[in-house]
Amino acid sequence: MKTIQNLQSILAKAGVDFGPTDGIPGAKTANGLFTALTSRLVSLDDPALIAAKRAFLETPTRKTISAAYGNLEYKESGKDDGRIVILNPAAWQKNFCKITIDIPGMEKPINLTVNRGIACQVSGAFAEIQLANESLPESERWTPKVIQSYCPRHNRWDSAMPLSVHSWAAAIDIDPKQNGIGVKTNIPAWVIKILQTWGAVWGGDWKSYPDPMHFQWMR
Repeated sequence: MKTIQNLQSILAKAGVDFGPTDGIPGAKTANGLFTALTSRLVSLDDPALIAAKRAFLETPTRKTISAAYGNLEYKESGKDDGRIVILNPAAWQKNFCKITIDIPGMEKPINLTVNRGIACQVSGAFAEIQLANESLPESERWTPKVIQSYCPRHNRWDSAMPLSVHSWAAAIDIDPKQNGIGVKTNIPAWVIKILQTWGAVWGGDWKSYPDPMHFQWMR
């Protein structure tokens, strides 16, 4: 993937360990990006990084989600709970990687399982959030307590609905207890904007089912 290869080239110039320059997204590249940005080894104004972020805005659609994030083979759980059962779990797990979100002020680091296809976007967004926090008075800084991603199920836990993007681990929910369906979000507007500039679609913008905890990398 050329965008990831370009990111890896940026990290190489900064002297950050990210594994081979192979264009394959994964934990080492994503965590390397987080380190490079938060350590200011790479600037957010770097033209190559700006170009990479622009490419991330080309988020897959429902029609192209399998090509982007993996072909999901499943069956219904049979429990009328909206969950699904993955038919090839060992092969399916190869689509995922673990990244770490650790922003000063958080109660504890969050180890998050995400699809490889969004690992750099999530890590990059939270690195930018950390940098933004550092420019704010301590009382105005924002840190998440809970971030969730992978959950193989249908939307709204309803088997009649399409599959949730969480089934591909290509979505995250932030502090769900404080950001339930239809409630006023406690996530600052500037945080939402940063996630959107890294390709996320925010569920709080949905008119019929506003879901402010939810950010997904599918249009």
